[in-house]
Amino acid sequence: MNALRLFPKLVIAVGIMFALAGVVAAGAGFYINSFVTNELTAQNIVTPDDASIPNAPVNSIATALSMADIIQHHAADSSQGLTYAQMGRFAVASGDPAGTNSADEALKDANGKPVANQARNTQLTAAGLVTSLSLSAMAIGASYGAILLGVAFTLLGLVVAGLGYALLGLITPEVAQKFGIHAIA
Repeated sequence: MNALRLFPKLVIAVGIMFALAGVVAAGAGFYINSFVTNELTAQNIVTPDDASIPNAPVNSIATALSMADIIQHHAADSSQGLTYAQMGRFAVASGDPAGTNSADEALKDANGKPVANQARNTQLTAAGLVTSLSLSAMAIGASYGAILLGVAFTLLGLVVAGLGYALLGLITPEVAQKFGIHAIA
């Protein structure tokens, strides 16, 4: 009879482990969401007038993606649609954002040194900002997934533990009597 009682007790233990793992996952999701949202808010970023969500503080998935989109749009305008990899390191006299990688062909400053291609530098900065904002949006989304998964695991754990307790009640007269059912003996 003792071996027969071991299985329901193991089912209860597994259910409790699922429930605890769910609570930890949901807690981690809430922490990540709070952390990323607070970090975004601390930057005091507000979307510009021409963004898809204008004049809004950047502190959510939607506003972070709106800001990333408008940064990329403005950077593409300044580089005539060229990406960072398509532009040279140095500016050219014509002002073409494509620039050049040849120091000999580059526009020179007063000291005779090649001038950096500002359009390329702008595109590099934009790429970093867009990546950062996109990762923030992704982290917030992942935190929602962790919260949902945690709640689901907690509920699953409670159901599994309840089933284990019900099984224990079917084979243990004391537990069965407590709930007014007849144990299998």
